Amino acid sequence: MPASRGWSIRTRLTLWYTAALGVLLLIMGSATYAVLKRVTRADSDAYLTDTADAVAASLQLALAGVPPAFAQDSLAPRWAADRTLENHRFRDIGVAIFQARTSNADGPVLHLLAVDTTSSATRYFGGAAGWQIASTSAVRALALMDTDLVTLDPHRERVVSLPVSTRRGLYVVAVSQSLAARDVLFARVRETMWIGVPIALLLAMAGGLGLAAASLRPVDAMRAQAEQITASNLHERLPVPSTEDELSRLSRTFNALLDRVEDAFEQRRRFTADASHELRTPVAIVIGESELALSSDRSADQYRSALRIIHGEARRLASIVGDLFLLARRDGAEQAIAPVPLFLEELVGDCVDAIGGIARSKGLTLEFSPMSEVPYTGDDAMLRRVVMNLLDNAIKYTPAGGRVRVEAQPRPHEGAVVRVSDTGVGIPAEHQPRIFERFYRVQHTTDRSGLADASGAGLGLPIAAWIAQAHGGSLQLVRSDDSGSVFELTLPGRLA
Repeated sequence: MPASRGWSIRTRLTLWYTAALGVLLLIMGSATYAVLKRVTRADSDAYLTDTADAVAASLQLALAGVPPAFAQDSLAPRWAADRTLENHRFRDIGVAIFQARTSNADGPVLHLLAVDTTSSATRYFGGAAGWQIASTSAVRALALMDTDLVTLDPHRERVVSLPVSTRRGLYVVAVSQSLAARDVLFARVRETMWIGVPIALLLAMAGGLGLAAASLRPVDAMRAQAEQITASNLHERLPVPSTEDELSRLSRTFNALLDRVEDAFEQRRRFTADASHELRTPVAIVIGESELALSSDRSADQYRSALRIIHGEARRLASIVGDLFLLARRDGAEQAIAPVPLFLEELVGDCVDAIGGIARSKGLTLEFSPMSEVPYTGDDAMLRRVVMNLLDNAIKYTPAGGRVRVEAQPRPHEGAVVRVSDTGVGIPAEHQPRIFERFYRVQHTTDRSGLADASGAGLGLPIAAWIAQAHGGSLQLVRSDDSGSVFELTLPGRLA
């Protein structure tokens, strides 16, 4: 049954249920009716056959004990037939006895010897006892060689004929029973089915609608609650039925979805707030310096100093905007990776050379000794960004006299590992789970490390972690304590 547009689930479920029940009732009703007819017919035939056997046995006894007064061949059969019928009277069965007297081309001709005139058998076997020839239809219906079960239309009588062979010749015992009572029974059964099945289907449909409504009532409650959930009240959840069934699992799944949506909205809110905060400071500096420079005439050196400050903050703004753009591409699931064949140890070496001057200016030892070639296929610019970020953080948070070590080596099977370790101040344990969150920064004060607070937007590690994930790998903080930190970039054998 195709689902019609606009029909509710309750209606469709009820119609499907009713249709299935209707087919089941039709099959069961038809099978019951057929079995009832077969059993009734078999019982009726067995009853008629037993009656014919009893009458045949009585006829044989009667023929064997004919009195001398009726011993003539013309009188003995009729006397025996009458005597047999006197001993067998039935309220609902007709009995007739025939004698095969002569033969023609079609077989023996049956002459009616006696008939129970109180039964309906007289309609077929003659109206009065005597030497009468049975009707042609009856002769054709009666078999002389075996028991025959026939229906003589249009009166619908069930007839059993049984040949009886004696020393006085061949006889046929025929018993009949009207099918009128059985036809009435079957008619009532059919009438009951024609009336009862539709009533049962209507009741089932009404009950199905009620059950479907009760079963889907929690869905309506969930729908009503879901319609009221907006961005301002994402903390609300759908009611969970206590039935522990599909609806309760659906509610929990939808609530889990709301949890993720709420988390996404909260991250978006924090992201917007943090981005606004990060952008506000350089913008404020640019506005302040420019207004100060324009407020009065200044010397060339003063203008140059103001422009340097504005230029530095503009570069910082450009860096933050670039990072935000990368994160937006990540959130939009855009593929920003352009893989090319490269040697990872050369890439890391270039990064070490580029940042080596900063390390030396801080009095740090920067170590990198490539041991073997590390071929890899990845995005050159993106991987450089990851390595430069790790090196920049290591140099930034390592006091003078410390050491930063970089390693690049192939993995046992395929892929590569880049490890950056330092002897810096480390990351407090309570901050470590959140270092890959956007805009999250760990403040290191001079009281603890002798370092001034390092500037940064808190986007470097989140972007580096995303680049690693985009390559099918991962960026992990392996260890961080008072002796320093170790970050490990793991890359797979090939870029997915």
